[in-house]
Amino acid sequence: WALRAASADRSQRDGTGGTRGSGGPGGPGGTGGRGDRCPRGPRPERWTDLMRALKRFGGGVFLALALVSGAPTLGQTEGVVTGDQKALARWSQDLWTSAQGGASGKALELLNAVPSGAADDDLRASVERYRTNIERRETERSESIAKARAELAGALEKDNLVDAMRSVIEIDTLNHNDRSVLDDPGVRELVARAEAKAREMEAGGDWLRAHVLFARLHLLFDRERTYEPDVRRLGLRRTMLRFYVPELLHNMISAQRVEDGEEPLPAFNKLGEDWREKLSGVDEGMVFRAIGTGAQMHVDREPLADIMVAGFEAVRTMVTTSDLAEAFPRLKERDDVERFVSFLDSRIASLRASPAKADFSELVVSVRRMLSTNDSTVRIDRAAVLHEFADGAMGELDEFSSIIWPGDLEQFERTTQGTFKGVGVQITQNEAGDIRVVTPLSGTPAARAGIRAGDLIRKVNGESTLGMGTLQAVTLITGEEGTPVTLSVEREGHDGLMEFNLIRAEIPIHAVKGWRRTGPDELDWDWFIDRASRIGYVRLSQFTNNTTAELRKAATEMAAGGVKGLILDLRGNPGGLLNEATGVVSQWVDQGVVVTQEDNTGVERARETVRFGDALLSDIPTIVLVNEGSASASEIVAGALQDYRKAVIVGDRSFGKGSVQQVLGLGPRAAFKLTTQYYRLPGRDGAPGRLIHRRPESTRWGIEPDVVVEMLPKQFLDAYQLRTEADVVEFDGAGNLVNRENASDPTDLVVKGIDPQLETALLLLQSKVSVDMPGSRAQAH
Repeated sequence: WALRAASADRSQRDGTGGTRGSGGPGGPGGTGGRGDRCPRGPRPERWTDLMRALKRFGGGVFLALALVSGAPTLGQTEGVVTGDQKALARWSQDLWTSAQGGASGKALELLNAVPSGAADDDLRASVERYRTNIERRETERSESIAKARAELAGALEKDNLVDAMRSVIEIDTLNHNDRSVLDDPGVRELVARAEAKAREMEAGGDWLRAHVLFARLHLLFDRERTYEPDVRRLGLRRTMLRFYVPELLHNMISAQRVEDGEEPLPAFNKLGEDWREKLSGVDEGMVFRAIGTGAQMHVDREPLADIMVAGFEAVRTMVTTSDLAEAFPRLKERDDVERFVSFLDSRIASLRASPAKADFSELVVSVRRMLSTNDSTVRIDRAAVLHEFADGAMGELDEFSSIIWPGDLEQFERTTQGTFKGVGVQITQNEAGDIRVVTPLSGTPAARAGIRAGDLIRKVNGESTLGMGTLQAVTLITGEEGTPVTLSVEREGHDGLMEFNLIRAEIPIHAVKGWRRTGPDELDWDWFIDRASRIGYVRLSQFTNNTTAELRKAATEMAAGGVKGLILDLRGNPGGLLNEATGVVSQWVDQGVVVTQEDNTGVERARETVRFGDALLSDIPTIVLVNEGSASASEIVAGALQDYRKAVIVGDRSFGKGSVQQVLGLGPRAAFKLTTQYYRLPGRDGAPGRLIHRRPESTRWGIEPDVVVEMLPKQFLDAYQLRTEADVVEFDGAGNLVNRENASDPTDLVVKGIDPQLETALLLLQSKVSVDMPGSRAQAH
C-alpha cells in the first residue's frame, strides 16, 4: 500500500516538492552507450513516492574498493565434497532445478519439504523458521486487510473520500492486486464519487486536493491507465506552481495540512528558488533543435504534429492555472487569457485536422506566432513560455526524454560522474523538516572534522536551512574542490551550534556493499551472510564507473573465504553505466552477448559482449534479488544472468526500463536526453531475447523472477529501515565499534522474517550448498 498510495500523500507531506526538470538523481535511469552515463529519468510514481515516504530513514552508505586483477576463479579454492545423503541430494537438486527453470510454485513447495532424513539439523531448522515466518506474514496480511476494511467503513461514514480511496488501494495491494476489491458495489460507487469530486475540485481551482484524488484513482486503475491523463495534467499544474511560485505552493500545502489536523510546514526558505535564474539563457534555438531532433531520432518516431499539440496543451495549462498570477500578473486579466487560449486552441485544432502538414518550418512559424500572441495578451516571460512548450512537447515522446535546462545542467552533470565535490555527508530531511546527517562518509572532510550521524545542519555558510529542501541543502554544501564551506550543526547534549569549517574535496561514489560493516573505513565489509555455509552477499546500489572493480575486489575476498554461493542484491538499483553492467555480467559469463540495442523496427544498432577472462564467479551458484525499484542496467544484469542460467532470480518483477537515452548538446548551457533505442536481452537456448522496456501496450515487461516472493508493505518499510540503520555504525579512533548496544543487526532481516525475499534466497543457497558441505551450519550470522 505504501508503494501505491504514497504519491497521493506527497502533496500533504512534502512542502519542498521535487526539482524542476529531470536532470536530478534518484530515479530509474536510461542506459547510455558504451562508457556513457545512463541518463536517469523519473522513477515510476509508486517507487518515487515510496522513497519520499522513506526519507527519514536516509540512504545507504557507499563502499569503495580497489581494482584487483589476476584473481583466482572462484569455486576452485577447494574440491567438491559429495554428501552421502541421497534424499537430501535429490531434494536439493530438484529444488534448484525448479527454481532455475522458473517453476516458482514448485520451488516454494519443495523449500518447505526438506527430507526428514537429512543430516543437517541447522538446514531443517532454517526451513522451519522460514515456514513460521511465512505463516506470520499471512497472518499479518489477514489482520491488515481486516484493519483496512474497518478504516474504509469509517472513512465512508465520515464521507472522507481521500482516506476511503487509500483504504481501497491498501486492500487491493494486500490481495496481490487481484482487483477483487472492485467487485464490491460499495467500492464501485466510491470510485464514481471520487472521480466526480476530483473533477469538481479541479473546476473550482482546488488543484492540490483534486490531484490527490486523481492520483489515488490512477493507482487503483494503473493497468488500464484510465486516469493517467488527469494525473499528468494536474501534476503539470503542481510542477508549474513549484517552479514559478514555490512559496505560494508551500503555503497552500501547509494550510492544507493544518486543515487536516497535521502540523504546519516550517517557514518557506527562498534560497535558490528564483525561476528567472534557472531559465537564464533559454532561447528559441534550444527548443527548435530539441523538438526537431526528437521527431527525427526518437525510437518510436512520434509524429511532429502530436509533439507540437502536446507543447501547446502544456502552455494552455500554464495560462489557465490562475495561481500563477503571482508570477505573471496579467493572468488575472480574463480577456487576455481568453485571447491567448483561443489562439492555442486554434493551433491544436489545426494540427489535429491536418497532421501531415506539420514540419520543421511549421514548428518555427507556430512557436513564433505563439510568442507574439503571448506578448500582446498575457505577457508571460518568453523563456517561461518556451520552457513549458518544450517540456510538454518532449513529454509526448516518453517519460525518459527531456530537456536539461541551464538551471539543471550542473546538477545533471554532477550525477553522471563517479565522484562529486563536497564534504562527505549523507543527509536526509526528517518529519520536522530538519536537515539531518545520516552518516559522514569515512575519510572525508566531514568525518575528519567530527560531524556525526544524527547531527542537524542548521546553517550552511550562515544561511539558515529552516524550510529548505534536501536538494537546496545539497546545492549549498557541494561546490568546487578546494573551496571552503561552514556547517553550523545542532547536536543532542551540546549547548548552542557547533561550527565546522570544512574544505570541499572530491568524494568518490561507491556502489558495492556487503552484509555487515566491520571497520571505520568504507572499504570494511563482511561479505558473508552465512559464513558457516560460505554464502556471500553483495548489494549494488547503482552502476558507477568503479562498480566492476569494486565487485571484483569483493569476489576476491570471498574467494579467500571459500565462497560456495552468492546473493547479488539489485533491489532498488535504478541503473547507471552500460559498460559497468557489462563488466558485472562478465564476472559470471565468459563469452557471449550481454544485450543488444535495436530501433523501433527491430533492427540491431549495437551490442555489448562480455569481457573474456573476467568470469571469476562462473561456477558459483548465485541468486539475484530484484524488485520494482530495479531498473535499467540492473535489469540488464539480472536478465543476462537469467538467460545464461548463471543465476536464479528471486523477488518481484522489475521496473521495465529498457530504453537507451542519448544525451545531446543544446549549446554550452543546456542539453537534452532522447530515447533512441530499446534493449533486448541475449535469449536462452537460441530463442529470441526479451525486450525489457514497458511500453503503453505492454503486457509483459521487465525481469520476471524465477521464484516470486512477495513482501508486505510493512515488511518493505521495516526492512529498508533496518538495512539503512545497520549500514550506519560508529567506531572510535582505534577502529573499535562503539555504541554496540544501539547498533541494528542485519541478521534480523532473516531470522525475524522481516525480509522474506532475502530469507528465501539464503535458504535456496543453503539447500544448494548443503550437499557439498556435510555438517554445515545453515544460518545467517
